[in-house]
Amino acid sequence: MLHNPFLYLSYGFGVKALISAVLTGLTCSAVGSYVVLRKMSFAGAGLAHVALAGVAFGIFLGVNPTLTALFFTLLASLLIWFFQLRRGLHFDATMGALFATSVALAVVFLSLSGAYGSSALAYLFGSPLSATNTDIILLGITAAVVFLFYLFFWREIYLITFSQEIAKASGYKVEVITFLMSLLIALVITFSLKAVGALLVFSLLVMPAASAFRLAKGYFNFFALTVLFGFLSSFIGILVSFALDAPSGATITLVSFLIFLLAALLD
Repeated sequence: MLHNPFLYLSYGFGVKALISAVLTGLTCSAVGSYVVLRKMSFAGAGLAHVALAGVAFGIFLGVNPTLTALFFTLLASLLIWFFQLRRGLHFDATMGALFATSVALAVVFLSLSGAYGSSALAYLFGSPLSATNTDIILLGITAAVVFLFYLFFWREIYLITFSQEIAKASGYKVEVITFLMSLLIALVITFSLKAVGALLVFSLLVMPAASAFRLAKGYFNFFALTVLFGFLSSFIGILVSFALDAPSGATITLVSFLIFLLAALLD
């Protein structure tokens, strides 16, 4: 049975759900443009599960899960950057080790806390209808930081994305920018958990950028299309979830996949 999705927008929780979903789509797709071109798509899945381990640790300690999830993802980003740039370890190897370890930690912490219920599932599958004013403020700040970072370091990001050697030869601090981008990805993933969940957050990191890659004619066009597809995926997806009374993370992912299919057919 279909519902009128716009009826939800007459309530505060519906408006907050829409805003949190849209902000998530914008920020995830923005950093996703970097993730996809750097061939780091596994980072989305890996860091999402690292964040889930942080959530489980927060539930176990009885503190705010978002804070512990942020600590875990920032620490993981630091380790990835250190082992990749300082020790020459391949990204996939480091991320794979962290992925497996974080899943194990999540299971252990949830088992010890006895919390397999809604508190953990909200972060696993996403629950934008439970978004608070604090969640929206954090997402808004994260979105502002991400787009301001791209605004001020556009050329550096562009060069690093396609050739770190050229970026270094041009005098840019590649290691610093790479490190800051890793931290931004960690921030985005952590604060996006409530909207789309750990299992689906990487879809917004990968599919909008993958769709834009099929259609874009240049880097700026690619970035703009990626953000547009991220916005459309989250905006339409949340309305579809209202209409079908379905999980929002799943509908956002399905809409994103449909956009990907259309882009592949139009290419």
